[in-house]
Amino acid sequence: MTASSTFTVLVNSSDGYADCWAPFFTLLHRYWPAIDAPILLNTESTSWTCAQLPVKCTQVQKASEKRLTWSRCLLRALDQVETDLLLYMQEDYFIERPVDDGLVRALVDKMLCRPEIKHIGLTHFGSMPPFFNTADPRLWEISRQSKYRVSTQAGLWRTGTLRSLVRPREDGLHFEGSGTRRARRRRDLFLTVSRETAAPPICYQHTGIIRGAWSSFMPTLSERENLGIDFSGRGFYDPLRLPISARRLERLRKKLEKLVPMLTSGFSIRSK
Repeated sequence: MTASSTFTVLVNSSDGYADCWAPFFTLLHRYWPAIDAPILLNTESTSWTCAQLPVKCTQVQKASEKRLTWSRCLLRALDQVETDLLLYMQEDYFIERPVDDGLVRALVDKMLCRPEIKHIGLTHFGSMPPFFNTADPRLWEISRQSKYRVSTQAGLWRTGTLRSLVRPREDGLHFEGSGTRRARRRRDLFLTVSRETAAPPICYQHTGIIRGAWSSFMPTLSERENLGIDFSGRGFYDPLRLPISARRLERLRKKLEKLVPMLTSGFSIRSK
């Protein structure tokens, strides 16, 4: 870590998603060439290197241990973060356009100057309304009653805050729900970039892998970006193969995602 580093990029992953690493970091380097922060790739036992970026694998799993839960892996990765701030990512967030490096750094500086800010979401995904306007037109405050107040989408976190919200036995989905309930009991200031902007500072489709299978948009992305991904191992996500109850939940999720832009442009954004 360089003396000037103010945040760490943590790419939360596991050994079973190693086929995502090369395309993920290819796009990270392509669309964020100015990145100079330490980069941690959270792995269980695998060591992996990237020619273009100084990626360090966490290798959190000891050989003598049972397989760690998602949250225990994350907690051990957080123990290796040496900065007060981190940018949380996951290995299937395949960036599709240039990262707004200036805005990311400005928001990092804002968090450094204002210790009451514990989190800033950097995408148009993640937290849902209600939101509140702030004095900074780039940012909205995430209500304590917001669904996914705690989200695993790309965002800046105070390392200690993220650690305090994680419990050892949870997986990623449980963490978002249970972490949100924990965060509601606190008066911490959680922010997100305004959804009224044309594009957030970090742009990717939501998300490259669903339930262990590739999303349908990935072949087009792979061809356009010349990633050469082999899709034969995972196959593609097909909601029709899900149980009826799971399909209903999936339809509800898609409806909610379509409603968010309408909600955020109207009554749900208000001054406190």
